Amino acid sequence: MANSSVLGDTDNKVQAKRLTGGRHTLNVLNNAAESLTTTYAIVIDPVDVTGFDRISIQIRNTHSADYTTQVFGTLFGSPDAPATAAAAGSHWAQIGDDITTAATSGTIKTISTTGLKQICVRTKLGTGTDTLDAGNCIVFAQGTL
Repeated sequence: MANSSVLGDTDNKVQAKRLTGGRHTLNVLNNAAESLTTTYAIVIDPVDVTGFDRISIQIRNTHSADYTTQVFGTLFGSPDAPATAAAAGSHWAQIGDDITTAATSGTIKTISTTGLKQICVRTKLGTGTDTLDAGNCIVFAQGTL
């Protein structure tokens, strides 16, 4: 996990905002390039989504290999991120289906997070090695106050 933050959290770049009309948002992105192989790598470290109803995740693939991305959620307080290998840590469960992003394309998915305490995101390549550039994985959360 080579991400760093501007808000004192060492893993992601996080921007929180309270909007009028009883809504609040959270925008999280991978803040540094992440080396990818055919084994999963965490690209968005655990993020507190308590009080957020939905997340949208967008993956931008500027390279020549397909990405497979998984979003995990937990009801536990502050567990470690899931293992980067095939099996996730026991505190985490995958939410939603695998997200496939074809080479030189982008994907966006929306997932309900009502009741979850944290989410995190991991990505791998179908073949070879590559780099997920900084800012190419974004999670946007929205909730009602």
